[in-house]
Amino acid sequence: MATSSSGWGGSDPVKHLFAPLIGLPAWGVQNGQGAMLTFEFGKPSLQVREPIEASAGASAHIRASLARRRVVPRGEWHLWIYCCNWRCAANGVEIAHSDSASTDIATAAAELDGQRLLAVKVEPLIGRSTFTFDLGGSLETSPYDDGEDEQWFVYRSSGDVFTYRADGHYSWGPSDERPEDAVWRPLMAVPT
Repeated sequence: MATSSSGWGGSDPVKHLFAPLIGLPAWGVQNGQGAMLTFEFGKPSLQVREPIEASAGASAHIRASLARRRVVPRGEWHLWIYCCNWRCAANGVEIAHSDSASTDIATAAAELDGQRLLAVKVEPLIGRSTFTFDLGGSLETSPYDDGEDEQWFVYRSSGDVFTYRADGHYSWGPSDERPEDAVWRPLMAVPT
C-alpha cells in the first residue's frame, strides 16, 4: 500500500490501522521464540511456504526444516509482539511479563486467546503501547534499552505491514520491502 507524503492514516495511523480489528477476537495467540507473542485476527486462511533449498553451509537440521512444506493458518491480520518488554494482566493482575518462565508466558497467551480487542493506545513519547481486551485482558509493551527496536508489527493478508518502533516512529509498506528502504515517520501523540 503506497503511503502519502503526509503519512498513512491521517493524524492517527494507529487508530486507522486497528479500526477493523476492534471487536474481533484474537485467536491462535502463542509464544514464539523467546518472549515473542503472535496473535491472529479476522478470517483464517492458509499460508503455504514451499520447500526451500538451503545453502551448502547450513546444518542438517536447517536443511531438513527448509526442505519441508510449511502450512500455517493465518488471520487477515497478524500481530507480532517482537523486541520489547511486555506485561500481560487479567483484570489488573499480572500473569506474566517478557522475562517470565515459558510456562507463565504460555499461560498469558492462553489468557488472551479468544478475547476481543477493545482498544489500542500508543504513547510514542515514551514508546509504550497498551492493548485492551474485553474479558479483562491487557498487554502493555515498552522499549528495551535500544530506542530503535521494532516493538510490534501488524501484517495484513494484502501483504502490507505496519511496524511500530520503540522511538515512536512507524513504517507502512510491503512486507517484502528491504529494511533499509523503509520510510520511518514520527507518530504524533494524539489526545485521548
